[in-house]
Amino acid sequence: MADGERAKGYRKVQLKPGDPTSLDPRYIVAVPDDAALPGETGALAYEPGRGPVTDEEALGVLRRRKGAQLARMYAESAPQALEHRGLPPTLDEALARHLPAELPARDKAKEVTSISLPPRLMARLVARAEIEGRNLNALIEMMLWRLDHEAPLDPEDVRREYAEMMDDLKNRQATD
Repeated sequence: MADGERAKGYRKVQLKPGDPTSLDPRYIVAVPDDAALPGETGALAYEPGRGPVTDEEALGVLRRRKGAQLARMYAESAPQALEHRGLPPTLDEALARHLPAELPARDKAKEVTSISLPPRLMARLVARAEIEGRNLNALIEMMLWRLDHEAPLDPEDVRREYAEMMDDLKNRQATD
């Protein structure tokens, strides 16, 4: 089979960051409570006064998402197709082989991701990146790096701020 070609009966499952599959009870992989990392068996909850996301939390969510990806793949693919792709015959074996035991190495190659931005905001960010002598990707990467060092915000504050941002973008469009 050529690269990129899909085996008959094989369902490729790629979870996007906002994909609810990793929180779908059908795909959450059972982990003994005493062995589960924070975020491994369900969504992390906001707690006032907490610090930045920990490595344990990040690994727990990463394991939950990878486990859900594998569980969904095994639920929706024919056994022969999984075998053809080099996957073991059972989900348990796949989990034992493919669930990460640690976060990706710091020097691992970057992962490609995709985000949607309002066009006007994109134009302004590209202009800012140009003024600062870098490209848009470097600007966004640095913003996310800074965000990673901060404590998560209260979800209610995030919803309110997002609505304010969208209103600001719409109003700015009307006055620009």
